[in-house]
Amino acid sequence: MYLCCLISYGCLLRPHNEIRLLKRHHFKNNVTEIHLSGNENKGKKIRIVPIPNYVRELLINRLENLSHDDNLFTGAPDANNPYYFSTAWTRMFKLMEKEAIIEKNQTIYSFRHTASVNVYKKTKDLHILQQLLGHSDMIVTLKYLRGLGVHNANELKHVMPEL
Repeated sequence: MYLCCLISYGCLLRPHNEIRLLKRHHFKNNVTEIHLSGNENKGKKIRIVPIPNYVRELLINRLENLSHDDNLFTGAPDANNPYYFSTAWTRMFKLMEKEAIIEKNQTIYSFRHTASVNVYKKTKDLHILQQLLGHSDMIVTLKYLRGLGVHNANELKHVMPEL
């Protein structure tokens, strides 16, 4: 679960249908990039995602003994079922909430959303954020910025007058 959340935050991948299906062969250039073909991501376009060092450090040992077609999480060619991360999250959620590690409404996707807001705050560039998230439509990217009080393009113009 930790690795899934870390990849969601650090690489901005979707947990259930991108991270869950990662295999050894997706990791390229000395584990500095994840390469997804068009049929392996929601945007249907080839996607090359940089891997930050803090994620790379955890991946290197895990990938070391995997064969080309082995799944990152199972260590075998087959991936976990589509509900694997949701079920694991549900099981761990109450414990993490009790320990005040997470808040009431957090989900696995919250890591992707938080990272998105952080990227936008740092770059102030919606196009870069759209590319990193793999969105084909800017409206979808704008939804990720609700945490900044941005709910539509008109509100965004107050934050970014150049639009």
